[in-house]
Amino acid sequence: MKKPRCSSLPGSLAGYGLEPASILPVLGLGLALVLVGCAGSPEPRGPAPEPIQVDPEPQVVEGSMSYTPEVELKRSEVVLAALGHLDAPYRYGGTDASGLDCSALVQRAYREAGRDVPRTTGEQAEAAIQRDGDPSPGDVVFFAINGNQIDHVGVYVGEGRFVHAPSSRGQVRIEELDNPYWGPRTRFAGHFFD
Repeated sequence: MKKPRCSSLPGSLAGYGLEPASILPVLGLGLALVLVGCAGSPEPRGPAPEPIQVDPEPQVVEGSMSYTPEVELKRSEVVLAALGHLDAPYRYGGTDASGLDCSALVQRAYREAGRDVPRTTGEQAEAAIQRDGDPSPGDVVFFAINGNQIDHVGVYVGEGRFVHAPSSRGQVRIEELDNPYWGPRTRFAGHFFD
């Protein structure tokens, strides 16, 4: 009489013609070899290497993405906080989850990262430290939608995208910075980090 095949083996071993009884000796031998290898004593090593001396004052190299680890962490927190508001409804003058406007989104994102920033877009534009070149994640990007006056702001999240609270379509969302609408209206990027 032939033994029934076990069709419920993990990884469908039965489909390969393997019976549980035929693989147990192989598994046992493999386990024995692993245990013998682990029981041996380690190779002798030389003396411990000298500890690396670290400068207590971090050096910051000028240029894009040349921030201290603390600032990098804060920038990441700003991006994550802004992304946490995706799909929140837009409400002019709103400052909470029931509805917020563009400057409130920036204010909340920076506040959640431990930074206080002004409330309005105009005040934020005046207080921001402007940067030359492309924005970095965590920067704020300012726009002039109606004329030349700064009247909109968003948080740059990287890869050419920013999150903002636009009045059109009524919710916080991500957009491409260089799209035909936002590209020509971009005025500058900045941040609120020391």
